[in-house]
Amino acid sequence: MVIEATKISILDPTVQPIPESTSLAPRPTSLDGAMVGLLANGKRNSEELLRAVYSLLQDIYQFKGVVELNKGDVSRPAPKQIMDPLLEKSDLVITAIGD
Repeated sequence: MVIEATKISILDPTVQPIPESTSLAPRPTSLDGAMVGLLANGKRNSEELLRAVYSLLQDIYQFKGVVELNKGDVSRPAPKQIMDPLLEKSDLVITAIGD
């Protein structure tokens, strides 16, 4: 009887992240007169949370108005048909998760 050695290869499926260079968007000097975008993620209470934040900010700033959208899926990025109009109409966007 001949016994042959078995070779086992162990693979590591993890990788190190590739760092990306980023910079912060320019900050406005004031929010007065701004059109505010509110982007909810679809979780319960996300829209209510955003409305509460907007209401608190309205006590400080005089906004032009608000655009409220819900991307409808917490696990996926907002689709182009939601993001394009939101970015086109808004001077700033606030997003939040619910629960």
